[in-house]
Order: sequence, then C-alpha cells, then structure tokens
Amino acid sequence: MEKLADMLLRHLEGILNYCRTKVPLGVIEAVKGNIKALLRRGRGYRNLTYLLLKAQRLAATRAQLIAFQKAA
Repeated sequence: MEKLADMLLRHLEGILNYCRTKVPLGVIEAVKGNIKALLRRGRGYRNLTYLLLKAQRLAATRAQLIAFQKAA
C-alpha cells in the first residue's frame, strides 16, 4: 500500500491534468503517430526546436483541415 501511495503522489500532477482536460487516448495516439511519421520523413533534424516547430505546424494544419471540412 505504501508503494501505491508513493506512486500516486509522484504522478498526482498528471492524474489531475487528465481529470481537468479529459483528452481521449485516441487523439494522443494519433498525434504520437504523426510525430513518428514526421521523424521518418525528415530522416533526422539538426535540433529539437526545429522538430517541435514542424510538429506544431503539422498539428495546426490538420486541425485547420478538419475545421474546414466540418464547415463545408
């Protein structure tokens, strides 16, 4: 029981964040898959900042595409 209590305390912030936002796990897996595909396509990036910028751009593009499809 002590191990369980310690683990819950260590992960308390993540548990509370999940309870506040409730992002479906399917969405998280889709984003993870898109980032992995981005890494395969890019064959390596020089720095982490550029990779994060590309991932953010990819997510923004897909979100805009979905919004446009729903509006049409």
